[in-house]
Amino acid sequence: MKRTLPALFAIALILSACGKKDTDTPDTPASAPVATSTADLAAKAQVKAAAASLPQADPATPSASYVDITSGNQLMYSYIALSGVPPDYAAVAQRISREYTSTDDAFRKQEVLDAIKPQIDSKVSEAKTRRYLRYQINGQGALSPYAMDKGAFPAKFAEAGTYYYMYDNGDYKLGFTNGDGYSLLKVDQEAARKIEAARSSYKNFAIIVYAYAQEADMSARQVKAQIVKVAIKLNGEEIPVSAAM
Repeated sequence: MKRTLPALFAIALILSACGKKDTDTPDTPASAPVATSTADLAAKAQVKAAAASLPQADPATPSASYVDITSGNQLMYSYIALSGVPPDYAAVAQRISREYTSTDDAFRKQEVLDAIKPQIDSKVSEAKTRRYLRYQINGQGALSPYAMDKGAFPAKFAEAGTYYYMYDNGDYKLGFTNGDGYSLLKVDQEAARKIEAARSSYKNFAIIVYAYAQEADMSARQVKAQIVKVAIKLNGEEIPVSAAM
C-alpha cells in the first residue's frame, strides 16, 4: 500500500489502484537550511536528460485517444510491449485465466495455455499502439492546502519514487518520468476555491493524469510514462490544470 497517497479505488477489479513511494526520507529540522549541492543539481539534470531521450508524446493528441487504466493487466501488457521481450505466457496465464490456475493436470494446463496464447499476443500488440494512458488518482492526500503565496496547490501525486499499481494485478506498476514538473498545480481562482473547499472538508475529488507510456523499467516491472497534462475532477467536471513552476 502507498505510504504517501491513499488508494482511490476499492479492492474490486474495476477502478482499484494503489501507489507507493520507494523510500521514506526523515523529516528535516525546521531550523536546518536546505542546501542544493552541485551533485544534487547534476543528478537532477541527468534524470531530465534521460527522460528527454525517451520517446515523447504529441501534446496535440485528443483526450478521447487516451485509454483508461482500470486493471493491472493493462499495465502488464503495456510493460511487455515496451520491454521488447517475448511474453512469459505461463506467467501471464497465471494472471488472466482461472481455468489455468485452478487445474493441476499438466496436459490440461498446456491445452489452456495454447488456447490463450493468441489472446495474449493480441493484447500485447494492441498495447504497442495504444500508449496514451489516462489514470485517476484520489485527490485527498495528493494535494496540500492551497498555497496563497504561490497561487497553486502543492501536489505529491508524482513525487520521485512514487508509483501506482492495481489490486487485481499488483506485479506491474506505473511511474512518471517528469513528475517533478507537477509539484505545483495551478487553476483559476474560482476553481481553486471549490477544490480547496472539497479538499479541506474531505470530499471526493480526483486527479486525472494523461500520460504517454515511454519505456519498461525492467528492474522494477514499471511502465514509465510522461505526464502530458493533468486535470482535477470535481463533481463530474474536469478542471484543466497548468503546472506552476
